[in-house]
Amino acid sequence: MTWKSIAGKPKNKFSNVLRGIFLSFLFSFSGPALAFAAVSEETKTVEKNQPETAEPIETEIQYLAEPINSEYLSDNSLEQFEAEFYELQDKIANLNRSADDYEQLYGRIRPVIVEKTEQLYQRIQHQDVDLRLLTQVRNEDEFIELFSQAREIKKFYLLRHNIFVEATDEFRELLTSTKLNGINEAKLEFSYVRLQMLIIVKATIQRVLEVPERFNLAPVDIFINLVMIFIAIVVLQKWRTWAKTGLPLWRQKILEVRPRTPGRMKAARAIWYFENTRTPIEWLLFIKFILGSIDIVQIQILIDVVSTLAFWLCLTYFVFSFLSKMIERGKQNVLKNISIKQSASLKLAVWWLGWYKLSFELTAIFIAYGTIFAWLETLFLFLLLPVYVFFIFQWRNDCFNYIEAERDAPQLIKKLITERKGIKGFFSANVALIFVIYFVSTKVFLSLISRVESGRRITAEIYRKKLLSDNNELLEKTKSAASLYPELNEILIASNESNIASVVEGPTSKVMTMLEHKERSHLAVIGERGIGKSHLLKNLAAEHGKAISLNCSEDFSAVIESMKSQLGLAAENIKTADIVKALKAQEIDLILLDNCHRLLTAEASGQREIRRLYGWINELKGLALWVLTFDSSSWSLLNALGIATGFFANTIVLKTWTEDQISELFDQRCQQADINIDFSQLIIPRQLADIEDDSVEGRNQSGIFRIIWGYADGNPAIACRTFASSIIYDQGKLIAKLPAYPESKIIENYDINSLLVLRVLCQFGRCSVNDIVNNLRLHGLVVNSALAACVAQGIVEQISGRYQITWLWFREVSKYLARQNLLTR
Repeated sequence: MTWKSIAGKPKNKFSNVLRGIFLSFLFSFSGPALAFAAVSEETKTVEKNQPETAEPIETEIQYLAEPINSEYLSDNSLEQFEAEFYELQDKIANLNRSADDYEQLYGRIRPVIVEKTEQLYQRIQHQDVDLRLLTQVRNEDEFIELFSQAREIKKFYLLRHNIFVEATDEFRELLTSTKLNGINEAKLEFSYVRLQMLIIVKATIQRVLEVPERFNLAPVDIFINLVMIFIAIVVLQKWRTWAKTGLPLWRQKILEVRPRTPGRMKAARAIWYFENTRTPIEWLLFIKFILGSIDIVQIQILIDVVSTLAFWLCLTYFVFSFLSKMIERGKQNVLKNISIKQSASLKLAVWWLGWYKLSFELTAIFIAYGTIFAWLETLFLFLLLPVYVFFIFQWRNDCFNYIEAERDAPQLIKKLITERKGIKGFFSANVALIFVIYFVSTKVFLSLISRVESGRRITAEIYRKKLLSDNNELLEKTKSAASLYPELNEILIASNESNIASVVEGPTSKVMTMLEHKERSHLAVIGERGIGKSHLLKNLAAEHGKAISLNCSEDFSAVIESMKSQLGLAAENIKTADIVKALKAQEIDLILLDNCHRLLTAEASGQREIRRLYGWINELKGLALWVLTFDSSSWSLLNALGIATGFFANTIVLKTWTEDQISELFDQRCQQADINIDFSQLIIPRQLADIEDDSVEGRNQSGIFRIIWGYADGNPAIACRTFASSIIYDQGKLIAKLPAYPESKIIENYDINSLLVLRVLCQFGRCSVNDIVNNLRLHGLVVNSALAACVAQGIVEQISGRYQITWLWFREVSKYLARQNLLTR
């Protein structure tokens, strides 16, 4: 391979692009000779005008291909070049050769591609060449030879593409530039495109004209294709006729239904948009069906080209039509009060993007990545410049106003957009546009993921730190404020009058169905602490009059005493037969046992009481349906110990509450406490608030409810206590502040012994010091020290001589222990 320096004046990129495009079109329409003459004339002019001085000048590097070797035109030349390419690829990977060696390989391949492309073009151009489908089916020698040559040339261009990918950046940039090397490569690519277009046109005409002859030989396939075309046309025509009147009537029927819910209004609006933008969708589906189901000419590249054209033209026109209708309808908060020039800027951007994608898709079909591809990329970037500048100038004032009105806009952004005239103003407009796009995209994304439970939790967690910084002033102000009165606090935390029907509806229905079928088995209700197990049992007792409710403690004897008391058995020595007789006499068929996990204690013999319960229930089997509640952590331990195996016929796992259910519970508790809370002093990011609510009060209330729900992870007991702690008195009225979150770093600094103590408390609920010592086999001083540290930090509290995790810390402790694989969640 040789290199030649051609003296010339340096040209900027834009002039090079224009020069390259001009010469390419000159070559396409006037033939190779004229284009080569233009290039040669340009070179002569440059050399003629070169000043005769010894000063250094900038040079333009020209790549010259090596002369063609006749042996490279042999039938197996492709295999030789491919083998050489892969061998060179392996050597470069092993650092035995340099990527510069690809240039020498391409210098020998290029003349072969040029010669073979020209030979096949001249042969196809001959009017007697036969490209009919019947010729292909008969495997005639001429067609097979033409087909082999076409495939070989295609593989040569694929090899050329692979070399471009593997070669050095300098070599690739040279051959895809607008210098003489790039122009020569563009001529080569144009010659290949010209060859493919000639094949497509000739083969299509010949294969359409041979349809009658093919019909005589094989009528079924042609007949089926014609019938499919006819059916497709009829279906399209019928649909378009119906849609003119059918869609408006459908929309009108939806609007006539009262009340007009948001869902119905959205459906009616969607039908209106579809009604006014359906034409490109209809034609796209029709063309896709024709191309996918009917193939008379059987030319794959033709199908690819038509399919690509149809897709991008129809899609671009659809987006253009949809945007036009949005502007026409004046969608609130998005395209309201839009000017004619702003409308034009949006439509211009849509068409630019559509033609951009269409051009590159077609280029990829014909020649993949190469010089034309690079030229198109540069051309569209130049075309984008005026489109973008026009867009910026039309929308910059709106972007500035949006940022000024946006409460959550960073101060740095507001500072950057202070200058709004001249070059600095244009820069400020770009910053404003980027921020608006980012902010709106974030809002839409968070709105989408907030439609599911896990998405709302993620949203609340993301904005926790921002909440603290935004509300720092309010937090400082309310440090000395008075907390809620104890009576009101108790109502918010543990009111017995609240009833969220959607929570208990499913489990209650299941139990009632079992009672209707006279089932007398054992049912386990499983859920974490505070999830609503006791509430469910109270609802079942109220729903079914013939029920007994028992609450378990650490002593099984208390359960027996409670049963005797509710059955009205006063004697001290009551036998099982007496209980059976009383149950039958009073027609009790539902027995509810709450907090059964308390019978499982942490000591070595901690299974004794729970096994006594199981034995007692077996003695009373066949008399009633038994419903027993267990904490999730204790249930996992029971299963691991094999205590619950085979005892329960069914289980009900209580799910965490949804955001709507928690919000409804808060509203009920506030009504029961007869309090009105001011949420207006909070600063809640819009991403956390409901978009549909226009009032600051409503958005803040929705945002704080979501934060509490996210922290509580759907646990109503934790949520109510967190909500109550976030209400304070300020100047004679109740205001809401950010809820207090426990500092997780405190637990992260605990040693393993303290974590094990917390695990025991999570698994067994309330435990004494001796229970923990017997369970962990740790020294009493170690356990007492760990408990003292936890009590001091407010993580653990003491109730009736036993220890349990406080509600404030329950969620944080359980999550951390689960992350450390010390607890199953």
